[in-house]
Amino acid sequence: MKKTIITCAAVVTLLISCGDKKKSSSDTGTNKETTSTIEDESDNKSATFKVDGTIFIGRVSTQHFGGESDNFSVLCQQDEPLVLLQAVYANEKEATANATYKPAGSFYNVSAGDVNIALSGSGVGDDRFNTSDESTGTISVEGKKLIIKDLKLFNSVKKEKVLTATIPF
Repeated sequence: MKKTIITCAAVVTLLISCGDKKKSSSDTGTNKETTSTIEDESDNKSATFKVDGTIFIGRVSTQHFGGESDNFSVLCQQDEPLVLLQAVYANEKEATANATYKPAGSFYNVSAGDVNIALSGSGVGDDRFNTSDESTGTISVEGKKLIIKDLKLFNSVKKEKVLTATIPF
């Protein structure tokens, strides 16, 4: 229970800290503005994904970390029980390239051609599961639709979950 609360608090803190922010030139030492925004969910997109045979349905949103040329995220969130599925790309252009991607092992260092997939929340257990060098399965985008087939995700002690999803964004 304690791990679930800590994981949920970390995810909420990350989402809050990535809200609309602007750094002034005195904060960065440059005149460049940096923003992080969560896109409007007014079109109410939802998606279905399956983890080890259990089906989840969640709301879909997108987010830029930094500016438009920085990391881009697709998030699918089911509220009860809480399950978060997030895909992070190098940038939005990369995310919409109608391509097949390699699983990235890090949320912070996503290169072109890679995507980091993370799964967390009380609905999938106390741990966060991520793509790694050992992940198998396929990750592709076709017409702004993320398609994940039989992707193996791992937690910190190498326990695995298998994910299948189709997420329009």
